[in-house]
Amino acid sequence: MRDKKKAFTLVELMVTIAIAAILLTIGVPSLISMYEGFRANSNIEKIHDIMAFARNQAINYGATVNVCPFASVSSCGTNWNNGIRVYIGATNNLRSIDSFNTNDSVKGPAKIAANNKNGEHITFSPDGLSSGGAFIYCPDGKASGSRSINISPSGLIKFGAKDMGCT
Repeated sequence: MRDKKKAFTLVELMVTIAIAAILLTIGVPSLISMYEGFRANSNIEKIHDIMAFARNQAINYGATVNVCPFASVSSCGTNWNNGIRVYIGATNNLRSIDSFNTNDSVKGPAKIAANNKNGEHITFSPDGLSSGGAFIYCPDGKASGSRSINISPSGLIKFGAKDMGCT
């Protein structure tokens, strides 16, 4: 006489796969939005930290420190999505951030305030004062989940409103 082996039937296996597919269909979009939120928080903190670094270096060196969109090690660009460059003078680079996620959008000071006298640049003077400005980081270019920071003329750098648009 043969021993009966215990195993799954084809019907049980198909039902299990169907339930797993339904759960994945429901869960994956939530994971994507959660990932975008983490990415936005992480990158706006990087921008905040590099602005605080620039202000501190201006005070420590007793010189004007400039912040601009990254184009190359020795030049500034016009697109904040390419990264951020912090420098003193024309060639003395202090720090930079490489480009951000290609799906995301970063709106810098010149696009927010048309009256920004420095255009794409933010400057910090030796006494810690700044030209002012704001940054908005939009994950996947969407307003929902976006984060911002504000830089006041007094040099105060603080986190701003959430869910602002990058258009």
